[in-house]
Amino acid sequence: MRKMRGNKPLFPVFVLFPALLLIFVACGSQEKDKKPDESPGGWQEVPLEYAQDVQIEKRAGHTRLTIFPEGSESGRNPETFYLVSDSSEAASSEDAIPVPCEKIVCLSSTQLAYFFELEDIDDIVGINSSRYLFHEEMNRKVQSGEVKRVGKEGQFNLETLAALDPDVIFVSPFKTGGYDALLNMGIPLVPMSAYSEKTPLGRAEWIKVMALFVDREEKADSLFQYMDKCYTSLKEKAAEVEKQPTVFSGKMRSGSWYVPGGESFYAHFFRDAGAEYVIKDDEEDAYPTGFETIYKKAANADYWRVVHPEKRDLTLEAFLDQDSRYADFKAAREGGILLCNIRKKPYYEQAPVKPHVILADYIYHFHPSLLPDYEPYFYEKLK
Repeated sequence: MRKMRGNKPLFPVFVLFPALLLIFVACGSQEKDKKPDESPGGWQEVPLEYAQDVQIEKRAGHTRLTIFPEGSESGRNPETFYLVSDSSEAASSEDAIPVPCEKIVCLSSTQLAYFFELEDIDDIVGINSSRYLFHEEMNRKVQSGEVKRVGKEGQFNLETLAALDPDVIFVSPFKTGGYDALLNMGIPLVPMSAYSEKTPLGRAEWIKVMALFVDREEKADSLFQYMDKCYTSLKEKAAEVEKQPTVFSGKMRSGSWYVPGGESFYAHFFRDAGAEYVIKDDEEDAYPTGFETIYKKAANADYWRVVHPEKRDLTLEAFLDQDSRYADFKAAREGGILLCNIRKKPYYEQAPVKPHVILADYIYHFHPSLLPDYEPYFYEKLK
């Protein structure tokens, strides 16, 4: 069991951008190897407002965290973690993770988003990649060697990870490759299942989960209340519109078009922004299909949403050159392509905790009269 470490000073890393101005642990036992939850006393569940794929329970100095890797109704076994704030109690149980953690590895930029928002990056010691990483201080730490690149699924640098000796590694809920080796190292692997949440606020509420590991729960609650207030206010504004434009999403990649389903996270965004998603009858989260299938449903849609790394000076003409069939869509002919170019925008490292900003972007484009003075942050029309 790793030794408990003291708190470090936080480095203030987030500055609110102009768009925001316009929109409103586990219980230790006295016996070695006894599971934390076997000692006397009841757990009190911490209520969550939107997140469905995680459960937080507490009693003095301890947190029990239960994560449902593929959704609460998937039928798969949940994973349970015990977070213990008392170092002596943590040392008495092989299942406990001592908190606050000071050596954290994140294997995706979407995980980093929560720590960036909590203004806690000094506890990050390893990341999977710095590609498309915009955060200036984190980039400085990577360049200086303070934060190590540890590789991606199936290609982990085990020597680097062993040298880092992290307290916890946040991993994909799907764990598609290379994780057996990490398990053999005795490092707690916590699946970041916010990706499976069906609603934008459900995904954002995972900031409360991440805060448990770094003793930032009060800050997380305050931040989420702000996100919720802004998002709900915008949603109510969009609900008043009489005419809803139609929208679809994605593009061809490696011969397939990956489509968000009608009950997906993205579909909820479109509906909350006062638009009709043309794939609304397909309940799957996402699935690959062919061009013809999409064209039948989306040929006359008003807007086309795309998130993709593109040339920084991409034009509509250059985009249409990627596939001559793109020009057949009404959204392409009439200037309705909404692009988030991840070479220009910090989408993945901010989007999970900026649902209100994304919603404002959509509303601005779908219903410009509702937010006449707003300046879009993530999405811009392709000209």
